[in-house]
Amino acid sequence: MTCAGPPFRSRQSVGVRRRTVLRWVPVSAAAALAGWPAPAAGAAGEDYPAQAFKALAAYVVPGDDAYSVQQGLAVARPGGVAAATDVMLRETYDLAIAVGIAPAFAVNLPGAAGVALLLDVFTRARYPQVAAVPFAHPFANLRHDQKALVLADIDTAQLLEDSVLGFAFGTLITLAAFGCYGERGVYDPATRTLRARPVGWELARYDGVSNGWPEFRGYWAGTSVPEPADVGRVRHA
Repeated sequence: MTCAGPPFRSRQSVGVRRRTVLRWVPVSAAAALAGWPAPAAGAAGEDYPAQAFKALAAYVVPGDDAYSVQQGLAVARPGGVAAATDVMLRETYDLAIAVGIAPAFAVNLPGAAGVALLLDVFTRARYPQVAAVPFAHPFANLRHDQKALVLADIDTAQLLEDSVLGFAFGTLITLAAFGCYGERGVYDPATRTLRARPVGWELARYDGVSNGWPEFRGYWAGTSVPEPADVGRVRHA
C-alpha cells in the first residue's frame, strides 16, 4: 500500500500568504468556469474537477496512469486513478458542500467544482509559474513533492479555519485514500452489484466477500471440533 501525505509543517513555516492566495482566485476561477461542465483541454479530454481529483488520487496511491507519470512517481500497476477515485470524490463533495467558494469574486462554485477551484488557487499561489500542460488543472501538472507542499498549505491555511470549506479540505487525503481502496469505480447503483473486481481489492489482496471459511472451526452443542491435522486438536474445558 502506498499512501502519501503532506509533511508536517508548522503554521509559521508555510510559504503561501493570505494575500498571495487571494490574488490568484480570479485567475483560477476563470479557468474553472471555462472547464466546467464542458471538458477542458488536457489529457484524455477530462474536465477540470476530474483532473484535480485524479491528480489527488495519483498522489495518494500512484499507479501506471498519466497522472502518476506526470508527478514523477508511478508504479507498474493500477492505482487510485484506475479505481475511479475521482468519481467518488466528485459525488461526495457535490452532496456535502452547498456553499459558493468565492462569492466576493462573483464565483459561485459549490461542491466538487469549488474544491477543484481551491486546489487550483493554492497551486498557483505557491507555484505561479506552474506549467499549463499536459493538464488543464495546474495541480495535475505538479511533481509529487510539490503536491505535498500545496496540500500542506491548504492544511494550515487560516483562510479556511472554522469553516465548512476548511472541514472539507481536511478530508482531501482521507477521502481520496478511501476512494482508492473502495468499490465506487465498479459499483452499479441501479443493480447494487459490482461490475468487476475493484482495483482496491487487488491492491489490498482482498479475497472478496465470503460467508465463512472451512478453516474456522470451533464448538457445536458443547462438543469440541478438531482443527486440521497439521494444527492439532483444540480442547475446551
